[in-house]
Amino acid sequence: MDAWTWRAELLDALTPRPRPVAPLPPRQARGLRLAADLHSPEPIPALPVAAMDGFAVHAAALLAQLPTGGEARPEQVTVPVDGDIPASTAGVRTLRPGTAARIMTGAPVPQGADAVVPVERTDARPVGPAPAQVRIDVAALEVGRHVRAAGEEVADGALLAPAGQRVGAALVGLATTLGIRSLPVREPWRVAVVVTGNELLSGEMIAADSGAVRESNSLMLAAQLDALGCAASTHRSSDDVADFRAVLKAAARDADLVVTTGGIGHGAYDVVKSALEGSSRFAHLDLKPGGPQGWGCLPSDAAPGEATPLVHLPGTPVGALAGFHLFVRPLLEGERELLRLPLRGQLPTWRGRVPHLRVLPGRLGPDGVHVVPGARLMPYGTAEVLILLERDRAPEDPVPVVDLLA
Repeated sequence: MDAWTWRAELLDALTPRPRPVAPLPPRQARGLRLAADLHSPEPIPALPVAAMDGFAVHAAALLAQLPTGGEARPEQVTVPVDGDIPASTAGVRTLRPGTAARIMTGAPVPQGADAVVPVERTDARPVGPAPAQVRIDVAALEVGRHVRAAGEEVADGALLAPAGQRVGAALVGLATTLGIRSLPVREPWRVAVVVTGNELLSGEMIAADSGAVRESNSLMLAAQLDALGCAASTHRSSDDVADFRAVLKAAARDADLVVTTGGIGHGAYDVVKSALEGSSRFAHLDLKPGGPQGWGCLPSDAAPGEATPLVHLPGTPVGALAGFHLFVRPLLEGERELLRLPLRGQLPTWRGRVPHLRVLPGRLGPDGVHVVPGARLMPYGTAEVLILLERDRAPEDPVPVVDLLA
């Protein structure tokens, strides 16, 4: 089976149970998902403001005073200056007819003004006290110029972000600008990672002749779940079926999704397949790395009729990483259109039959995406994206990529 068919069937069959909604201050909500559409409670700006440092004027009135017909039109006009308007909380003032007011970027445009002339289009100095009068370039007199209208940036009631959108730093800033004190977000998905294998050990000291392997999948996947705004827990099981069932049951007790790694191949000690063959589905996909895959559900003892979704990934770190981004991440984030980029540089040499989908480590460049050279896990350590290279792709076609750092 190809990876895309498997992915579609998995997403159709599994749905993590929805998390409760909690109103949180914007900064605390960062990384979580909105539970409802977020709308603006007010416009930005709330009233017309200056978009440049310069002089607020009634451009229409000044233009109306200029000669018309055959008379020569002056290049500049001299206007008395009626004080300063800094960006402050002092409110909106009124411009006296026939005058200009020096104004700073972001300050409220006075009533009676319809334009702001940039300071560089006048004879005024940009710093120091406001002059008694100012010469203004006539060509810079344009009604509405350099004035940001009320609601020009954000209209009152505008949709800021849809339900399901992850809260990022920019949305935190926007919500704070609008005076929004709390965001309706769903509590983080609780995802349990269960790694299996008698050979797996933790710690730095491992005898060279012991056959042991340092376990890394739990921390690797937990770190990726952290980046997605999930609450991750890690668990370990031996290759004993009874032990695995006990660990799985404990891990699923407080989890919305359980991800297992290892134990789904064709060997005599593939504990996940041995324990769950009747309830989970297993297949070897036309995919490298990460061919062995599985998914299923674990019925709940506490809540009859409910079940915890299970996704079974291979035990190799590269296979687990590829499977996570192809099959686990869309369960948590929903289906998203993949970014496609030009593929540059040399492809690694492939021995044997080319699979339907190859997952390769990549880094971004100004001209597209490049494969990180190296064997097995090492190139993934510096990769920024996963390149999804399909067998029937034309050489000139861009390739879909998955961001590893988001």
